[in-house]
Amino acid sequence: MKIKTGQFNDSYFPIMDGVGMTAHNYAYWLNEKHGKSMVVAPKVKDYKDNADYKVYRFKSILLPGMNPYRIGLPLIDVTFKKKIKKVKFDLIHAHCPFISGQVAAKLAAKKKIPLVATFHTKYRDDFKKVISNDLFVDFLVKITLDFYHAADLVLVPNHATGQTLLDYGFKGSFEVMPNGTDMLIPDKSHKVKYIKKGLELIEASPDEFVMLFVGQHRWEKNVKLIIDAMHKLKVSGKLFKMVFVGEGYAAKEMMSLVRQYNMEDEVVFLGVITDRMVLQYIYAASDLLVFPSVYDNSPLVLQEAAAFDVPSIVVRNSSSAEAISDGINGFLVENDVESLANSISELMKYPDAIQTAGEGARKSIYHPWEGIVDDVYRRYVELIRECQPTVTRQADDDEEL
Repeated sequence: MKIKTGQFNDSYFPIMDGVGMTAHNYAYWLNEKHGKSMVVAPKVKDYKDNADYKVYRFKSILLPGMNPYRIGLPLIDVTFKKKIKKVKFDLIHAHCPFISGQVAAKLAAKKKIPLVATFHTKYRDDFKKVISNDLFVDFLVKITLDFYHAADLVLVPNHATGQTLLDYGFKGSFEVMPNGTDMLIPDKSHKVKYIKKGLELIEASPDEFVMLFVGQHRWEKNVKLIIDAMHKLKVSGKLFKMVFVGEGYAAKEMMSLVRQYNMEDEVVFLGVITDRMVLQYIYAASDLLVFPSVYDNSPLVLQEAAAFDVPSIVVRNSSSAEAISDGINGFLVENDVESLANSISELMKYPDAIQTAGEGARKSIYHPWEGIVDDVYRRYVELIRECQPTVTRQADDDEEL
């Protein structure tokens, strides 16, 4: 059964975050194997789409204080509204509850087709970053929950994320649909070449201990903890290279802190890497992915690193740690500088332990997107059949998007 689906999200290329990558990979594999799929997302100035599937963009502006994220303006984008109304979707999937999610919900109601919504992110943390009034934060959380309560199917990427949704007050049901990765495991000969190229890119020698962080440069990601831990390692005389890949509102302050600690030789900022092959080189050249974020739910980067036998070090009891068994397929630390620095210092002495955990990560954490999206497709088809001939939501034919 071939189906036509839409993936709606407020972040998408060239903004390289996990939710945007998820929407992309859903669209790509559904389009490759299961019919037609397309992405609906905000426009980004001077960026030209080159995906293998259709992309519909609506006008947007930068979200103040949250560079590079954007806030969409679909209501005033007449061209977008005319185009999207003509698309004959069988099912719509919203990957966020905000601008694109609202467009998705109204279209699904208008066309009387199923709406799937994935709860990806700790939205309360996002609200609290920009709003100091707890009552207003609670109000926004309630509106967010209303969106998920109205969906025909709610997905979460892991059990910890589902618990967050319940903690927010969600009263409905949800299903776990794990994330995947588009990184392919290289054979041994290719891996050697990848490592060599990666070391050249970060200007590191083969005997240096290389650590990596890939993600948005935001304080919520615990990036200061990483820099402070690196400073502690330097003071103790350890030799290492710490590589940051990504962008975000905190990037300049992170660089300033590195200069303050006099670590320009040890810490490298590569910015955004949109070339996935180049990113593979960087992963291959790394010994350890340092990802102490307690904000993320099911980070794709853990799987990306696992494709290259690179284990991750994450905070114990965080959502990111759900799939990690300490020393088996990764490493767990407490959420403080001392624990992170001391654990890394110990691991530097035992490369065999890192290698064992890296192999464990590849065997237990790595899941290609193709297989994940096959499962998504099967669930889509079940939902489409369940919802025929009508769905529970109703909308006035004259209602504006």
